[in-house]
Amino acid sequence: VEAELAAFHEVSSALLCNTGYQANLALLSSLMTRDDTILYDAYLHASLRQGLQLSNARCYKFRHNDIGSLAQKYRAAKGRVLIVVESLYSMDGDEAPLEALADFCHAHCCDLVVDEAHATGIMGQQGEGLVQAKGLAACVTARIHTFGKAVGTQGAVILGSQTLKAYLVNFAKPFIYTTALPPVLLQCIRNSYYTFPRM
Repeated sequence: VEAELAAFHEVSSALLCNTGYQANLALLSSLMTRDDTILYDAYLHASLRQGLQLSNARCYKFRHNDIGSLAQKYRAAKGRVLIVVESLYSMDGDEAPLEALADFCHAHCCDLVVDEAHATGIMGQQGEGLVQAKGLAACVTARIHTFGKAVGTQGAVILGSQTLKAYLVNFAKPFIYTTALPPVLLQCIRNSYYTFPRM
């Protein structure tokens, strides 16, 4: 199932998690050190914020969808810099300026994490989410797609490089110390994805 998800989402690796909440905690709590910085959108989902709280990194909030505010916060950043946004914000229904964020990350050597929870299954021609729909998959360090909304089942997947997956398997405590998804849910995820036009 992970291989199928990776192929569908045009990325080298996929790591299945029990829920979007667990995926967000696993990813954000383990990626950065106390010498690094995380910059995040003010409208970021509560589960992502909890992942940030578990991180040892410095965390600074920038104004919602405001690249100027992001640039201002970036001036205080130290070490590696991670920018965390959602592609489609659940409360207001607006989209992140993904192209501008990708350009900013490229210009400043930042990593970008995009939560696609509310875009999965409904955005893009095949329900693939906004990152792929905009041709930006190669610009994003990690994406989180959840299955409890439009996909209609349970679980989530973290998409990224093979190196990222190997790192999370070894160091992301919310993933390591949680029971894996049962086979029946894996089949439900597969069945739901096969209802997307592409599969």
